Amino acid sequence: MRRFQAEVVRNGGVAPEGASLKRMFAYWESGARAVTVPAYQQAFVNLYAAPPEALGFVPADESGRIADLRERPLEIVAVDQGLVDIFEAQTQSLRLLDRRLGSAVQAAQVEAHVRQIEAVLRRSVGNKRPALARAFAEAAALAGWQALDRADVTSAWELHESAKSAALEGGDESIAAHVFAQQGLVLLDAEQPALAMDSVAEAAQRGAATPPVMRAWLAAALAECHAALGDGDDARRRLDEADGHLAAAVADGAELPYLMLSEEHLHRWRAHCMAELGDIEAVDAATAASPAEGDSVRAATSLHTDLASAYLNAGDLGAAAAEAELALRMAERYGSARQRKRSVAILARCQREVVQQPDQRA
Repeated sequence: MRRFQAEVVRNGGVAPEGASLKRMFAYWESGARAVTVPAYQQAFVNLYAAPPEALGFVPADESGRIADLRERPLEIVAVDQGLVDIFEAQTQSLRLLDRRLGSAVQAAQVEAHVRQIEAVLRRSVGNKRPALARAFAEAAALAGWQALDRADVTSAWELHESAKSAALEGGDESIAAHVFAQQGLVLLDAEQPALAMDSVAEAAQRGAATPPVMRAWLAAALAECHAALGDGDDARRRLDEADGHLAAAVADGAELPYLMLSEEHLHRWRAHCMAELGDIEAVDAATAASPAEGDSVRAATSLHTDLASAYLNAGDLGAAAAEAELALRMAERYGSARQRKRSVAILARCQREVVQQPDQRA
């Protein structure tokens, strides 16, 4: 890729960079797209020291047999509810596997699933297309959250961009609010808490009339943004609001497949917010969340990282180091680069604090 970029620039062109370049190479290598930009074709001709025809670059004025071979009929897919149900069932299976195994084991499978739905969506017609768009939005949001767990913030953002467009086409306000808010939370990892707050607040407004379980989730997401900004009072207010919505959701009985939210999960979210704020309440909240630890390996890893942070803030370096080491082992096992980064930072702080302690033997 570096040699390709250099050749394009040497020939006076502008080369793609970063994630865009990786996507283009993936498309070219899989045969999903052809290399059509003349500057890119010339770069490959120079790299491989081969004539254009040998690389499949047919002249623009092609005719005859080669032109016939290159013609491809437009294949349209007639989508029915059965196909949508199959895709949604696959997404749910992958979602459940993700909760049990983490991102490392089946990230490629999720990404392939997203590409498959997208390929069908791009060539679909009929009154079931909005339902297919909703299915794609859910799958792309799952892939985006896995990318965030792998600390690939750029891919996480771009997958959520695709999910947002599909969610809007799908016309389901709950799905749209979820995707918009989840993309806002990506901005926290990009160290843009103010922008994250704006995005999640917009999503909360969009989801004002959604089922109580979604409003509970949105309130907790707002609390996380407030905590990142150091707004402790607002964070606690939003968490209490989430508790109220969740109580209504339990009475209502409605569930959304893409949300995993219970009383224990809200305790986990409270523990994270309190740890961000440096409040010792995080320890009690984490303890209350522990019964649901087996529901999601990613959530469990995050919980132990938050607990380590809480102990560190309380000055209990031994407990902080123990929890951080446990979180680190879990992060490495389940492929969570995001939590690995946090736990390593906590361990480093523990070590610095120990070194800075006065010598008690003096």
